Amino acid sequence: MEIVKSGCGILGIMRKQGASKVRVEETLNSIECVRYRGSRLGAGFAVYDLGRKGQPIILKAFVNSEETVEWISTALGEYASNILTLGFDSIPVNSFASWTAYVEMDYETAREAVNRINSHLLADGIKGRIYSWGRYVNVFKGVGYPSDVCSYYGLADKGLEGDLWLAHTRQPTNSPGVYPIWSHPFASHEWAIVHNGDVSSFGANIEFLRYRGYESFVGTDSEVIAYILDYLTNVEELPISEAAHLLTNPPADGLSIYRGACLDGPFSVIAGYCDGQDVYMLALADRSKFRPLVVGEDDERIYAASEEAEIRTISAKARVWPLSPGGIFLASLRKGIILSGRENFKLFYRIYCNHQQPDDALDVSGMTASQVNRLVKKLVENGVREIRLKNVNGHRYLGINIPEGTRLHIYGVAGNCLANFNKSGEIIVYGNAQDDVGDAMYGGRVIIHGDARDVVGQALQGGEIFVRGSVGNRAAIQMREFHGNRPYLVIGGRTDDYLGEYMAGGVVFVLGIDALERDDIQLVGHYTATGMVGGRIYIRGEVERSRISLNPPKADVMQYLDGLAKEGLIDYAAVKSLGEMKAITYDDVRKILSGEPLRRISKLYRSKYYKELRIDYRMLSDDDHGIMDGVLKRFFREFHFEERLYDRLLSSRFTVIEPVGGSLPLEKAEE
Repeated sequence: MEIVKSGCGILGIMRKQGASKVRVEETLNSIECVRYRGSRLGAGFAVYDLGRKGQPIILKAFVNSEETVEWISTALGEYASNILTLGFDSIPVNSFASWTAYVEMDYETAREAVNRINSHLLADGIKGRIYSWGRYVNVFKGVGYPSDVCSYYGLADKGLEGDLWLAHTRQPTNSPGVYPIWSHPFASHEWAIVHNGDVSSFGANIEFLRYRGYESFVGTDSEVIAYILDYLTNVEELPISEAAHLLTNPPADGLSIYRGACLDGPFSVIAGYCDGQDVYMLALADRSKFRPLVVGEDDERIYAASEEAEIRTISAKARVWPLSPGGIFLASLRKGIILSGRENFKLFYRIYCNHQQPDDALDVSGMTASQVNRLVKKLVENGVREIRLKNVNGHRYLGINIPEGTRLHIYGVAGNCLANFNKSGEIIVYGNAQDDVGDAMYGGRVIIHGDARDVVGQALQGGEIFVRGSVGNRAAIQMREFHGNRPYLVIGGRTDDYLGEYMAGGVVFVLGIDALERDDIQLVGHYTATGMVGGRIYIRGEVERSRISLNPPKADVMQYLDGLAKEGLIDYAAVKSLGEMKAITYDDVRKILSGEPLRRISKLYRSKYYKELRIDYRMLSDDDHGIMDGVLKRFFREFHFEERLYDRLLSSRFTVIEPVGGSLPLEKAEE
């Protein structure tokens, strides 16, 4: 298989109550689907079995010699009431092999023993590492790809099954990546995690843990996540949902003692845990959603993954949706989905759009993305203008440079970078599309019958992108007009944060078609139109002003207002009035303050990200119809909506956003 340098691949699969256990073959096939995300320097698995209740702790260590094994055994003897040595369970790789023992001791004693033993093993060179200890979790990791790790431990031959599996491909980037101690998953007690990204708060997180008695670290940012989850839930006894919130968001005043537990930087995390009564799968996205993460479910399984293709490898019928920025997804074997990771997921993320695949379509299952693209190129060179591909599952870079008059029909899940730099042709996806659709596209048309993920239409400068469903984070960022060409992005559902960030031209429509009966639904996330300098955005319904542009933190505004009141420049009635608002926008301030107080507090808002916007909530005008009618009629025809729905949509009120001084020329759009 081709190797493409990319971000880590992470995966979680958990069975629902009453369903069959998850087999190692399912997990391996799924994580190998994104082999291009990995490298030969690291991969691994964690498996949970709730049926081990009452059994001894499974303790696993990487060791470089028999002497190290003897030392660990002797050290454990000071803590454990009984030790059953199982011996080596993997072949040696880079001088290290995995050694396993069953030990009888309580969790607190085990935590102390592991901490002490690991500190000694790293004190004068790397002799080894206890990397997993728990009754219900069993970790298998090493240097290589996931299939290599399976081979080292003979997992397929053992027919291993579990209630929950985690998998990872690629070594931690913040490590030398030479020895298996640096591979994922990282585990502590009954917690195990797989992680994609960079934890820039690593130093603060380490200090938080050291202050609480954790002494030994291998030095990669990923491991702190497992330790913090273990500490918060098992030492501080916080609920899992509260611990997860502390990791993804700065703590409220009453929880400021946990400030060092908060993670910063780009990350997506999938974690597993068992408390002896239930098995839990947790998924976390950073507050800006800089790393991909989708979750889903079908009748038997619950999933979390870097890419939808991993889920589709196992389930053709799963409902899949992305976590929102800062989102928390939590599910358990007994309870099912507890936290969905986003608002209104059942409304906007429907059962997978799975069109009937035509018999004459070319079957690309088992082919790499490069092989598929070479096939398409050859067909085009031979004069074929209607190309149909079936069983597409995460294949990247499809449709790039297809010529004018060519239509590429994709049945399945289109992979990242669909139609990048395109200048002509038409691409129709009868399913969902992953990240980065239409990047720097300046002509042609992309039609997606399902949902699309993050960064749709980045630097889009011509042509049209139609998405029947919803899109993720940072749609239409840096969208612009090129040589008089006006790009259009039409979204039938909703969007996440940063829609139209630094947008400089073109038109975006967010229609919320599946929620026409609802007037209480917000169709966009936060920071819409941040830094926008051109173009226009139409969003059906009224958008909360706090979701538009980048406003300073409310606490900063309130502190500044309090200072103005103490100087006698404003009265405390104004402070109280603004303090009652959910978020304080510049428009809110202008309605209450004027003169010197307004001039001074304006400094909080006039950052490099701030551009003054014209925001209207209104019925559509004739000029709006001149911009909208042609492109929206094409959108409705493509997805076979009834004409009455079109008329009803245009009779709705829209939030219309454009920069002050950068209004759109109002020529009529072509039909």
